[in-house]
Amino acid sequence: AELTGRVQPVGIATPLQMGSDHEGLFKMHKNLQDQLADNFRNLIMTNHGDRFGMYDFGANLAELTFEMGTEDGDVKAMRRITRATKKYMSFISLENFEPLVLRNDKDIARIGIRVTYTIPKLESKKRAVEIVLFSV
Repeated sequence: AELTGRVQPVGIATPLQMGSDHEGLFKMHKNLQDQLADNFRNLIMTNHGDRFGMYDFGANLAELTFEMGTEDGDVKAMRRITRATKKYMSFISLENFEPLVLRNDKDIARIGIRVTYTIPKLESKKRAVEIVLFSV
């Protein structure tokens, strides 16, 4: 939305960052697709019990951290992300899941998951979000 020549914000960007003079107190999203991508990342990263009053909100991936990279752990993570998305953000169409196990020379550096998705009602291009569950 645009009022008085300025694009109006649609939501607060996370993680929270201080806004510039024209943004206000916090950095804001001015594009609906960026705000929904931020909300989707937060949904996936949230564990059951983290959201007050909504115990089952989130994909609850923390307890799978040390199972990621195995076939069983990856399947469980995909199911949890699918379930949370269908319940809380059903307008998102999940396209692909890709486990991330990024190693450095010494040991595992990062374990996570990359989720590719679209938002059909917004005719969005394919987007992806990477969630790091464990970092050495």
